[in-house]
Amino acid sequence: MPKGLDEQQLKQLFAIRKIDGVGDVGAIKLLNHFGSATNIFAASKQQLKDAGLKQSIIQSIQGMDFEQFDDVLEWLEQPGRHLIPIHSTYYPLLLSQTASPPLFLFALGNVEHLLNPQIAVVGSRSPTPQGISNTRELCQALVEQGLTITSGLALGIDGEAHRATLEVSGYTVAVTGTGLSRVYPAEHRNLAHLIKDNGLIISECFPEEKVVAGCFPRRNRIIAGLSLGTLVVEAKRKSGSLITARLAMEEAREVFAVPGSIHNPLAQGCHELIRQGAKLVENAEDIMEELPALAKAHSQASKTKSRPQLNPEAAEFLKFIDYETTSLDSISMRSELPIESVTNKLLLLELDGWIINTTGGYARL
Repeated sequence: MPKGLDEQQLKQLFAIRKIDGVGDVGAIKLLNHFGSATNIFAASKQQLKDAGLKQSIIQSIQGMDFEQFDDVLEWLEQPGRHLIPIHSTYYPLLLSQTASPPLFLFALGNVEHLLNPQIAVVGSRSPTPQGISNTRELCQALVEQGLTITSGLALGIDGEAHRATLEVSGYTVAVTGTGLSRVYPAEHRNLAHLIKDNGLIISECFPEEKVVAGCFPRRNRIIAGLSLGTLVVEAKRKSGSLITARLAMEEAREVFAVPGSIHNPLAQGCHELIRQGAKLVENAEDIMEELPALAKAHSQASKTKSRPQLNPEAAEFLKFIDYETTSLDSISMRSELPIESVTNKLLLLELDGWIINTTGGYARL
C-alpha cells in the first residue's frame, strides 16, 4: 500500500472514482480543489455547493458506502501488488501530463519500469505472419536501444510485442482493460505471469472489474499516455490500434506506422496514419531518430546494465527532469532546492544510470 495513507484514506481515494457524474478530469479537479480525498468526504454540503457541484453529485458524495472497497484493500495486502495514486512518486510523468490521466493505477510487478522511457507497440488481433515478424524484429531492436515496450496484452500484435521483449530480457509494461484479479484474454494467462515476474502489468480498474463497454478505449489512452510514441504494425481502417494512435496524436506524441501491401486490409490503417502524418517505419532507426533527445543521446547505453533501485526520495526528484534536455536552473526551480543540493542529487542519479549529462543540462534515461 502507498506510504502515508491509512485504510480509510485509501477508501476515500477509491470513492472519488465512484462519485456519480464525476469523470477522470472532474475527479482530479475535485481532488486538487479540496487538497485530499479525506477533505472531499468531510466537506459540508455548503462547501460542496461552493465548489460548484450539482446536487446529485453532492448526494453521491455524502451517501458514499466505503465498505465496498474492503476487498480492494485485501487485494493490495498481497506481495507484489501496488497502488500508484496520481501524486505518487512512481506515477508516470508523461501520463500525468495527458488530458485525462487516471486518478490511480493498480500494478503487478516492478513499478520502477514506469519510470523508463516507453514506446507503445499495437496492432491487429489477427496479424499476418509478416506482421508478427515485423513486430518481433522491431521490438527487439528497440529494446537494444534502451526502450521499454508498452502494449495492451491483447491477442495478436500486442502479445507478440510483449513476448519478443521478454525473450531478449527487455522491459515490458502491459496495460489491461480489466481488473488485475483476472487475465483478459484468458489465452494470455501464462504470458501475464511472465510479464508480472519480469516486467509490469497495470490497470486503472478495480481488481475484480470485468470487461465493460468502453474499457478498451480507456485502456488505450493510458497506453498512448505512458509512451513517447506509438508504433502501429498492422491495423484495419477501423480498429482499436488507430484509436491509440489518434490519442497519441492528440497528446502531441510521435506516431509511427509500418507500411504493407496495398492488397492487405491490415495495411490500410497504417497507410491512413502515414497519410495523416505518421512516420513510415522500416526499421528501429526510423523511430529512434524521431524521439526526443533522451533516446538519441543514450541509445546504446541504458538498459544493458542493471541500475540500483531508486529510493522514494530519488524517484520523486527524478520527476523534475524531462526526457529531453532539462537545464540545471529549471530543475532547481521545479524542485525548489538550492543549486548545490540539486547538483549533488543529479550526480548520484547520473552515477546510478538514471540520467545523463547533456549539452545544456540533463535528460532522463
